[in-house]
Amino acid sequence: MGMFAFFKKITVLKSQLRPSLYDYEVQKLDGTTVPMSLYKNKVLLIFNSASKCGLTKNHVKQFNDLYERLHGKGLEILAFPTRQFLNQEFQNSCDIRAFNEQKNIKYEVFAPVEVNGDNTHELFKYLKANCDTMHNADGTLENIGWNFGKFLINKEGQVVAYFSPRINPLDLENHIMQLL
Repeated sequence: MGMFAFFKKITVLKSQLRPSLYDYEVQKLDGTTVPMSLYKNKVLLIFNSASKCGLTKNHVKQFNDLYERLHGKGLEILAFPTRQFLNQEFQNSCDIRAFNEQKNIKYEVFAPVEVNGDNTHELFKYLKANCDTMHNADGTLENIGWNFGKFLINKEGQVVAYFSPRINPLDLENHIMQLL
């Protein structure tokens, strides 16, 4: 899946990062800032997305299904669009918002970010650095291979696992249920 995308791997030491997931802020599509502390005591599914990817239709449907069934039990689903994989995301937030409305996306979609390379968003640096399968001993972060790489976070804000784009969202339901 990632054969079209080559990004420089970056090295980040945990000491260079904020101590908690809840110490970060993210931007909504309208530009307002949201503190991640808003999601304390929630199970989070955080992923990079793209409106024009071949995986989008299936993933949106399954994320909506998960959201409808598990949001009331404490699941939050947070999508971060990226243009890093074949530029498969709209160039402006208005078009992203219109796509989300057309597809009836129920979960939160934030402003576009980069998830790999020198300009990796600080939140994604944190997620990778705190996921055992996404970094090596010297702090070199693995690249996310394609759209819809998924991080599962427990209620304490700890990264539990990373799931590749090939894993369907509904296949995560048992993992999520164990954390709720």
